[in-house]
Amino acid sequence: MRNPLIGPILDILRTHPEGVGEFEILKTLKQQLPELKNIATDPNLQLFRQHFLIMNALYQLQSSLWQEESLTLSISATHIRILPSEQVPLTNSKELNNSVDVKLAAYYLDWNEYEKTNEEAVTRLLDSFYQGIYQTDDREAALATLQLTRKSPSKDEIKRQYRKLAHQTHPDRGGDTEAFISLRHAYECLMF
Repeated sequence: MRNPLIGPILDILRTHPEGVGEFEILKTLKQQLPELKNIATDPNLQLFRQHFLIMNALYQLQSSLWQEESLTLSISATHIRILPSEQVPLTNSKELNNSVDVKLAAYYLDWNEYEKTNEEAVTRLLDSFYQGIYQTDDREAALATLQLTRKSPSKDEIKRQYRKLAHQTHPDRGGDTEAFISLRHAYECLMF
């Protein structure tokens, strides 16, 4: 299925020959196409769908530019740009099927991925991402930093303890900046 965002995204790329980030594309598309704001009621699912539609359009555009114009579209989250084919850096992968770019393109070009991803799936993706950031050792260190003795304190207990210790170490109250930052890091770790 041809993605209806290809035309508007091509216009955005035309106005940014130096390249543009995905966030800027999304921001511009939401101004031009208000219906993009209503593709899901859950904010995380809505963001996933917006992202997926943009990436699907970019990979479709990448394929057609290559085949029809001998141009390519360099795609990363922070910089998307149309380039002559000779300016495109080649992947370090020895096998084309194993390159990250090919795997990403295959994922985003598969409409089944869009259709099957619901609110629960997005929540699982986010949870696994956050758990990947904070490993078990980090969690134990965070508990020690916040002087929490229970292995599974409630979010309210974490918040109360953080506020108590942050009040004591806050730099504006003459406390230690490093200690305050450590407390905040521990708090962020435990709140996921």
